[in-house]
Amino acid sequence: MGMDNRKTSGGSFVAALVFFVMTASIAIFLLLTALVVWLSEVTGSFILSSLIVGGFFAVLAAVIYLLAIREGVERIRDQVETVYDVAHRQVFTVYEAARNAQMKRAAHWCRPFRI
Repeated sequence: MGMDNRKTSGGSFVAALVFFVMTASIAIFLLLTALVVWLSEVTGSFILSSLIVGGFFAVLAAVIYLLAIREGVERIRDQVETVYDVAHRQVFTVYEAARNAQMKRAAHWCRPFRI
């Protein structure tokens, strides 16, 4: 026979994706917790094991930032500055136009009456 023509709804995909991300996050959290507990058994100090694992991930995050993300962040920062400059210029132009229009109206009403 023919192919199955069922359409999958986007809502079920999003729900499955959210559920997957949530369970993966929980699994990573539990693995890190187990690592800290195991390291505290080895070192004899829970605080020291937490500092070791936290320090490792802080160094890892710094290395990832410096090697992979820094250029992208700088590019985004440049784009934001450009958008800010354009928006500031546009707002200033609108402000100047409104002020000039107000000055013209004020000058019109402040002219002396001619008799």
